[in-house]
Amino acid sequence: PETPEPEKDKKSKVADALRFQLTPAEVKTHLDRYVIGQDEAKKTLAVAVCDHYNHVRAVHAAQGKGEAIDYVKQNVILIGPTGVGKTYLIRTVAQLVGVPFVKADITKFSETGYVGGDVDDLVRELVRMADGDVELAEYGIIFLDEIDKIASSGSMIGRDVSGRGVQTGLLKLLEQTEV
Repeated sequence: PETPEPEKDKKSKVADALRFQLTPAEVKTHLDRYVIGQDEAKKTLAVAVCDHYNHVRAVHAAQGKGEAIDYVKQNVILIGPTGVGKTYLIRTVAQLVGVPFVKADITKFSETGYVGGDVDDLVRELVRMADGDVELAEYGIIFLDEIDKIASSGSMIGRDVSGRGVQTGLLKLLEQTEV
């Protein structure tokens, strides 16, 4: 049998992600198959995911026609104690949509990357998870875990070892900045 060309396979993964047309009820039903309980989180996440990827599809279609649609990506925050399934919910959504997923423990990052990783490592890992396909990585999901552990107090004197530089770097991912 003939093996598909790598470039064609890459394009089909992006096309699959852009064909996302599920409703929030369909996403929640899918999540119900894998996650017990957490109904409010599943409903909220299903609506956010559908809203985001349906907007992405519309923007991509408009760009193909030469039209311009302004869309600002959304960020979702999941709050809960350890072990309730936050990561599993997001990983399951990424599999459903067909996009790469990266989970990062933020406490292991530093501003410069000399000790631990730096914020740009997240984007590099997303591209790696997309098998080097930058376009597919653009539609991927980065899950920032333990974000509450790098909070800083504004009254510190001396060198900033609080993670504020990491926080600033993470804003690049959360805002509309090109990384």
